Amino acid sequence: MGETTKRIRAAGGKAERLGVDGVELYALCDGYLDMELSRFPDIKRGIGDDLAIADGQDLNDMTVSVNAFLLRHGDRLCLIDAGDGIWRGDTLGQLPRALEALGIAPDQITDLFMTHLHRDHAGGLFHEGRLVYPNATMYAAADEIAFWSAPEKIDGVQRVQLPIAEAALQAYRERLVVIHPGEEILPGVAVRALPGHTPGQIGFQLGKEKPLLIAADALHLPALQIKHPEWGFLFDVDQAQSLATRTALLNEAAQSGLRLAGAHYPFPGVIGVTQGPDGRGFRNAVD
Repeated sequence: MGETTKRIRAAGGKAERLGVDGVELYALCDGYLDMELSRFPDIKRGIGDDLAIADGQDLNDMTVSVNAFLLRHGDRLCLIDAGDGIWRGDTLGQLPRALEALGIAPDQITDLFMTHLHRDHAGGLFHEGRLVYPNATMYAAADEIAFWSAPEKIDGVQRVQLPIAEAALQAYRERLVVIHPGEEILPGVAVRALPGHTPGQIGFQLGKEKPLLIAADALHLPALQIKHPEWGFLFDVDQAQSLATRTALLNEAAQSGLRLAGAHYPFPGVIGVTQGPDGRGFRNAVD
């Protein structure tokens, strides 16, 4: 087992402060998912194996973190995504323990900023049929709400995600704020469009001197997709749009220094994209 894989599998329930100017932001680990390589059908073996090995991973034993983020903004405690919860076994569902490590109880969360409504981001809103964050207001993008509100248009690949998305929208229907890319939902917290993985996927950008974009699932596997953004993910709703978003985001990050925080990068899940003579690469960039 590679060193990065070991680190991913040991991170459940951990919380780590991230260096972003002007805000108090933490990465939280809900646990990990063992990922079947078939979910990345475009990966070319050999090339992909070498990239994974260089990053301390193994394509025959694929594991990804499931991360969320906590923003403390004045008297508000804003959870950015909610993890998977216990739906897929005991390697997940550790987000409440990560909050506890920060001295925060789930009922203290005031806001839920949802990047999108797939199960590994919204499943953790529920535990045994009850809301984990009963006092929170949920924020979701208009295009995301519209997508999950038209089940007759959802294909078979996405249909497995539909029950959680519908349950989240129903549970928070009285406390749902519809947001749009380009808005600033809190001072210093900007909403950005990241369509493709889902039509309404969004990210949240924070910081000015050392900006960081919580980039959701625009990118799943930095070790592979930074050099090969064309290696898409089976659960991307629109493969072409997802590739365009991923490519533009990687170019921006390489040129501007924008750091990316991802739901599935190895915890704590923050990278900087580099540009060299051999193409793009990446580095860990927590601070």
